Amino acid sequence: MLDLILTLRDRGIPIVLISHNMPHVFEVADRIHIQRLGKRAAVVTPQSHSMTDAVAIMTGATEA
Repeated sequence: MLDLILTLRDRGIPIVLISHNMPHVFEVADRIHIQRLGKRAAVVTPQSHSMTDAVAIMTGATEA
């Protein structure tokens, strides 16, 4: 599935992936919208934040 996502992305086709599998998300995402309690908590990139940072925002341990 990840190969298909990468192939489509390389062709310029936008993809929306909804997942809690952070290694997969960080492998294929250009932009990560983080939700917490039904609201957008942050929008980050794999270059600007680590997986640990993203999980901390998701869980409320930190704010973006």
